[in-house]
Amino acid sequence: MRTVIWSYRATKSYGKIVDYIAANFGRKRAKQYAADVYKQVALLPQRFELGSFEPLLEGSKYQFRHILIGKLTKIIYRVTDTSIEIADVWDTRQSPEELTNRLID
Repeated sequence: MRTVIWSYRATKSYGKIVDYIAANFGRKRAKQYAADVYKQVALLPQRFELGSFEPLLEGSKYQFRHILIGKLTKIIYRVTDTSIEIADVWDTRQSPEELTNRLID
């Protein structure tokens, strides 16, 4: 079974989103968001093909996938032989070019 590895970028982005939700919508909503993310990430080792291919990152040397959390967040990840790397937690209200600049090598 593959292990899930969170990149520094993903951890930082996730923390910022949780903090934003807590500050603007309350701690209860932030906890629910965190639970939603955890549930989806927990499924990945068994069902790593769960997410769709990320069209904004087609030019990358990696095949990135995403899982949508709610309407505004994507968990961007890639699958290797031994792991699932969470590359970013992306607020979809941001410019698509920013995502490609962050993740395409």
